[in-house]
Amino acid sequence: MNWVVVGQGAIGLLWYHHLNQLPKKHTINETNSAHEAHDINGINALHLLASTTHDVSLNTYQFTSLTQQVSNGIVNYCQSTHLSSADAIILCVKSYQITGVIKQIAPYLHNNCQIILAHNGMGTLSELSDTFVNNHSIYAMLLTHGCLRTSLLKITHTGAGHASIGLLAGKQNYIKQQALLSVLNKALPQVYYESNIAKKQWEKLAINCVINPITALHNIDNGAVANVEFEQQVAALVSEIIVIANTQGVIFKQEELVWSIYKVAKLTAKNCSSMRCDILAQQKTEVDYINGYIHRLGEEYALATPENTQLWQAIKALEANALIDCN
Repeated sequence: MNWVVVGQGAIGLLWYHHLNQLPKKHTINETNSAHEAHDINGINALHLLASTTHDVSLNTYQFTSLTQQVSNGIVNYCQSTHLSSADAIILCVKSYQITGVIKQIAPYLHNNCQIILAHNGMGTLSELSDTFVNNHSIYAMLLTHGCLRTSLLKITHTGAGHASIGLLAGKQNYIKQQALLSVLNKALPQVYYESNIAKKQWEKLAINCVINPITALHNIDNGAVANVEFEQQVAALVSEIIVIANTQGVIFKQEELVWSIYKVAKLTAKNCSSMRCDILAQQKTEVDYINGYIHRLGEEYALATPENTQLWQAIKALEANALIDCN
């Protein structure tokens, strides 16, 4: 398989580094037999598709492992020819960038290319064209790894985790799917296949709907969300999410979902949420695909979501002020 990682953020570089550690399959030549030329544990090729604002003259990255071991690697940047031969693409970009990236790369992709969406929030699938969805296997990937980009092309793996992956839409090819999972598990274990990835997505969405906006608005670490002052707000947010999730055939119990949220808040107590990081960095957030997604579905089904709507609007105002200050 030929792999392309899209995005040079923390998660993009995390996957690029670990895929880059796998052995590459060799080309058959006069000194290789057909058997020797094939390594079932490797990949054919790996490339990184960086944003247009990225300086491609920077061709080395630095990775710091959980054990504080520092290693350097070469960045092989992606060209259109690499997209044309890609068998699997991991999109590690912000949710609001997915549609634009897909539009740019779609003309180069062959119809059997497998697409993995690794972003926060929900709602990007509905923005993709029917033609694209029907021509590709589109997966969702959810990660619990902690990773921090300390500077351009420098990342630190801050917390061990796992990944869940499941088919969202499009073609399903069992053999290609198994090959995909095999490579991902060899690169960065453990990667679990979820036949019901939608429920996992909704659980992560609920966690993001609570932790991200509260920490961003109050400029606090994740653990502070478990403080008693937010208890009623957390309960109200979860109640709305459960009602909206139910319209999509996803069922949760209030106490179980609240427990999951507090568990993540405590496990990541000293962490800065992605939304808070975006606000502090004066960058656009993913709130439109988090609390904003709940708001839009609420409107679609004529269901009130006052708590999620209020947080969505508050973050949009904070985001607008941050962007104005930046300019």
